[in-house]
Amino acid sequence: MTRSISPSMAPVLARLELDRPGVVTTGGLSALLDEFGIATPSRIVAARLREAGWLLPTGQRGVWEFVPAAQAGAISSSDPTLAFKAFLSAHPNSDCALTFQAAAWAHGMADRVPSRLEVATPTGALARRLPRSLMPSAFRPVLPTTVLRGVPVLLVESVLVHLAAKPSDLRSWTSAAEWLPALAAELDGKRVLDELASRPQTVCARAGYLLQGLRPEISDAIRDQHGVTSRTWFGPRGPVRRHRNGWQVADTLLPFDPTLLEAVS
Repeated sequence: MTRSISPSMAPVLARLELDRPGVVTTGGLSALLDEFGIATPSRIVAARLREAGWLLPTGQRGVWEFVPAAQAGAISSSDPTLAFKAFLSAHPNSDCALTFQAAAWAHGMADRVPSRLEVATPTGALARRLPRSLMPSAFRPVLPTTVLRGVPVLLVESVLVHLAAKPSDLRSWTSAAEWLPALAAELDGKRVLDELASRPQTVCARAGYLLQGLRPEISDAIRDQHGVTSRTWFGPRGPVRRHRNGWQVADTLLPFDPTLLEAVS
């Protein structure tokens, strides 16, 4: 498929080809038009570029995927993070990050990217603003996030604590059993304690329970710092799959016994 280039748009496309942005926003397009002295409104330019196949919709108003000339026509790159990038471009101060299996995939610890990327949002209100192609879970990390695959991602210690804080938000603990050992192997004990410092005792107990087999030394450090004061549910209240007196955890959720997982430290 041949995509046309009008003479007036050539400088704009040349800059986009040079920068290779994953997504283009109305604001970014306006800045380019101002830079090159093009008076045409950005919405009209965006419409022309869409018609010519240089921009593809992302599902986010005012945000498009840029399709460089190297691609054989108006074909999406199929970037798994595209929907998240588009949301972040439209909401640059949203303070969201990949979590759970999506984060494990971004860190190179999970072989498969989930069909809906899991995103940690600092508030429930922001979670409700995410597009349906993303899976929100309200969680505010203490540690800073990192950038992987072009998007913010929780550090492994924050992912572990998020699992402990919202265990029922994870879609598949069976899948988690495949990448949890690799994640646990990368945990820094001090950073785990820093992420847990202001959390409820129930979150600390779940984190310690999860790490009893994989990282017993971190599990013991959590116990030393936070103790065990009351019964904690791992999952919704209901029939108990297993009970561990050491952490007073009533586990109704996990398809595996974390205390029997082989140590990775």
